[in-house]
Amino acid sequence: MGGHGGFIWSSWGIALVVLTVLVVTSIKSMRARERELARMEAEAPRRRRRRDTQADTATASEKATPAEGNQ
Repeated sequence: MGGHGGFIWSSWGIALVVLTVLVVTSIKSMRARERELARMEAEAPRRRRRRDTQADTATASEKATPAEGNQ
């Protein structure tokens, strides 16, 4: 390495340490956010899907108006 081995290997070592720290902190943060999301979903009231409410509305309006063939 032409006398530059110490610089090259120390650079690789520093890069490896920095990348390891970034991966570990990212995983910890992700797990914390997943726990927070699970807690929020458990506390939130259940909501109906939009598709279900539209189908219920259409069904209710069909029941309220008589068919045109019955006139």
